[in-house]
Formats: sequence, C-alpha cells, structure tokens
Amino acid sequence: MSHPPPLLSGARSAAWRAADWQLMAWMGAGRVDRPLRLQLAIGLAHWSWVPMALCLALCVARRTDALVPVATALGLATLVQVLAKRSARWLSAPRPFALGLCPNHLNHGERGGMPSTHAAVMGALAGALAPWMAMWPELALVPAIAALTAWARVHAGAHFPSDVLVGLALGAALGRQAMAALG
Repeated sequence: MSHPPPLLSGARSAAWRAADWQLMAWMGAGRVDRPLRLQLAIGLAHWSWVPMALCLALCVARRTDALVPVATALGLATLVQVLAKRSARWLSAPRPFALGLCPNHLNHGERGGMPSTHAAVMGALAGALAPWMAMWPELALVPAIAALTAWARVHAGAHFPSDVLVGLALGAALGRQAMAALG
C-alpha cells in the first residue's frame, strides 16, 4: 500500500480519494498480515449493532424515562439509514475493494460506499442521544461504539475514511437536529 493505484490518479478521480488512500495505507486497512486486527475489524463491522443494542437496552432497563428518547433515536436512525443508502446509490462512489485496493473482507456488493450507512446510523444515535449522555452514563458508550464501527468499516476495506467521516457527521447532525425539533 505504498503508492496509489492508477485508478486513484488522473483527471476523473478526486484529490480527496488520494488522501483517503494515504490514510488507509497509514492505518494498515485491509492488511492480512495482521490477522487478529483484521478479524476484530470484520467482527465489529458485522456485529457492532449488538453492543449498541445492549447499551440502549441497559439504559432503558435502568430508567423508564429513557424509553421515549431511545425509541425516538432508533426511529430517527432508521430514517437516516434510508437517506444514507439513497445518497450512496446516487453518488455511486466506489468502495476500496471495488478499486482493487484491498480484498472484499465483508463480501459486499458493488453499491457505492459514500456515505457509510453503518456510520450514519451510529452517528444518528450518538447525535440524537447526546443531550442525555451526561444524565445517563450508559449512553457514554454510544459515541465510542460509533467510532469503533467507523474504524472497523475502514479497516475491513468496505469504506474509505471519508465515507465513514461523512456518514458519522451526517448522522450526528440529522439525529441532533431532528431530536431538537421534536423537543
């Protein structure tokens, strides 16, 4: 991963993809010579919803007043998921494995990866629940799980760093704004 492949250079490619490539190379994304790190990334990329669900369930189990905010945040995250998938389809930005930069560790299809739907959903939960994080300590794990999910998606080769950063930012902004509008 020392030089960007020809697919990332030229008039049709954006300079930010070259920066993405450099960041991925620095991270060691998709490398098979670190099998434990790669397996951790693959596991998190597939299963990060489990610790998120447990975190939210624990919060609701400990506090009955958490049910409405958590349920609302989950509904908002569902809407953000639909928006992110439609945006990715419209933008049609190729994923790293589709450009031959790394193996397809997650067995994804060729659908575009910008923005990352996983990151957008996790960001939406973090943004929507941010006002309650100081009162309900269990929710402090939500942004950490979102960040780990984003790292895993990049490290497993499903996304470029900008895909997950845009997903996290989009989700967090929409989650926060929608929750504020709902009062």
